[in-house]
Formats: sequence, structure tokens, C-alpha cells
Amino acid sequence: MIESGAVLKEALALVRPALKERGFRAKGANFHRKSQDGNVIMLSVQKSNASTVAACQVTLNYGVYSALIGSKFQDDPAAATDIWRAHWRKRLSDGGREKWLTIAATDSPDVCAQVILGAVQSVLPELVAHSTNPALRDEWLGGASPGLTDMNRLLYAAVLVNQIGPVERIAEVLGELRASVADSVHEALVERELARAGVQSAP
Repeated sequence: MIESGAVLKEALALVRPALKERGFRAKGANFHRKSQDGNVIMLSVQKSNASTVAACQVTLNYGVYSALIGSKFQDDPAAATDIWRAHWRKRLSDGGREKWLTIAATDSPDVCAQVILGAVQSVLPELVAHSTNPALRDEWLGGASPGLTDMNRLLYAAVLVNQIGPVERIAEVLGELRASVADSVHEALVERELARAGVQSAP
């Protein structure tokens, strides 16, 4: 009997060339593509631990890695293709709730590949729209922080505002960041990270 995991493996083998045509490079169930400014957009097919021989539950994680932020914090090269180290990250959802796709042992790999590619197509516009540093900056300045703690949102926003402007927002961002970690174990860490990234750290 064919197991659901084998069907998923065959489906991913069909997904890879389809995404390669769209400029993505593959490593296992992970896909990445570099943007013109050096940022990297990522897609990762995640299999649920609740999957069984009869049926796999899979979802799609997607995100953006900012090369500028990564360089300021001296990230290792592997960070640029690791979805869990993306600076902006979301998961496939429907109506605000996580969406998981079912791949049964009785399914055709061709059909499953199309289901996965359909999920990719549904998130790709949002992913591309957030792939630039100005787009990330605007998202974070607006208060949204997909995949991040609020502290990291403000820290990364400070780095981008310091590098690409608007310069008049830096004092506001630093003030909000410092207020968010005041009298906490993160206070000294934030100051060290600001200094490491070359962001003005004086109050």
C-alpha cells in the first residue's frame, strides 16, 4: 500500500520544476528566490506531526529575508534561506485561521502537486508585495509584525529607518522600542543590538 508520505514526496518532485520556472531554487521542501535588491523570498511546505500513513496534513510557511538587516547583524549565509529566520513570516490561512491541506495515500501525486502550487499562487502576490525593504519598513512602522515579537519589529524597523529613512522617524521608533523593553531583561540586549547594527543608540 502506498503511504501518504510517499505521495507527498512525489508531489514535491513535481512542484520543484514548476517553481524553478518561476525563479525559485529548491532544497527539499523549501524554496527561495532572490529579489533585485538582494532580499530573499521563501516558501516552505511543512508536514504536520499529526499526519498518518493514510493522510498527510501539510501547510505552507512563507516569508521574506532582508539582506540589509541580515548584514547589519552579521548573519551567517544559511539564514537567508531558513524560513524560521525570515524577518517577515506568515502561514497559509483562510479567514484568519491556519489552513492545512490533506494529502491522502489514495490521492494522485499530480493532483496533490496542483493543490500545493495553488496554495503557492494564493500567497505569492502578498509575498512579493512585502519583498522590499521599504515595504517591510512600512509594515513595521504601521504596527504589524507577522512572525516577529514586537521588540524585534521595532528593532528591525529602527535598522531600516536608520538606513533608508525617513530620518525624522528614527527618534520615534527608538523611543517606542526602548519603552517596550524598559526595566526588562531585554533592555541591555536591545542596546547591544542597536550598537551592533550601527543605529544611533543615545537616548
